[in-house]
Amino acid sequence: METSIMSTSVLEDEIREFVLGTVIDEMNILMSRDGITDESPVTVGGLDLDSLSLIELTLRLESRFGVEIPDTDIEPLASLTLGSLVAEIVRRGAKA
Repeated sequence: METSIMSTSVLEDEIREFVLGTVIDEMNILMSRDGITDESPVTVGGLDLDSLSLIELTLRLESRFGVEIPDTDIEPLASLTLGSLVAEIVRRGAKA
């Protein structure tokens, strides 16, 4: 019997896919996923988000996964890697 509680790894995968899809397909910041791993920085040399792009991505994450990220918490997200950003969204109570 399947439970209604989604496992963390499935939720993490969904958040990761949402972030990459948004950055590549909707925001047109990255051309491809090539070389992007959980160790890739959110900013330069990774997802290449600038401060405005990070705010836009944060708003989309809030809307899609039902989390709240206060404005004061957005700037510190810039120091994270993709993997730690995904973990942070889960920690804030993301819903699939």
